[in-house]
Amino acid sequence: MQREDTLGICLSGLCVVHCLGIPILIALSPALGWMEQEWVHLLLACLALVVTLWAMRNWSRGLVLKLLAFAGLALLFTGALAEVSATVERVITVAGASGLALAHFFGKRGDAMFRQS
Repeated sequence: MQREDTLGICLSGLCVVHCLGIPILIALSPALGWMEQEWVHLLLACLALVVTLWAMRNWSRGLVLKLLAFAGLALLFTGALAEVSATVERVITVAGASGLALAHFFGKRGDAMFRQS
């Protein structure tokens, strides 16, 4: 697996941890409230965009994978920018990060899977 795909999977995991863990962390330490700011969400989504575009240049197969990645990115940006409830934002963000992680996972694994069939 290419390092950019590994980075993409880790970044997606960080996004999920951030999304689901922030309420707990802020309850334990209100000084971490800055982590819930809109700019943090937007920064994570922009990092995901850069890493995904970087990784896609090595994906030899996969219109479906690219569509999955773009759908994941769209959901991440929607979660970061949309004016929705916190629960809806979390569902959208976790779905986007999960789709993106899958796209990165299969982005490089896809070639080996297709050769074995």
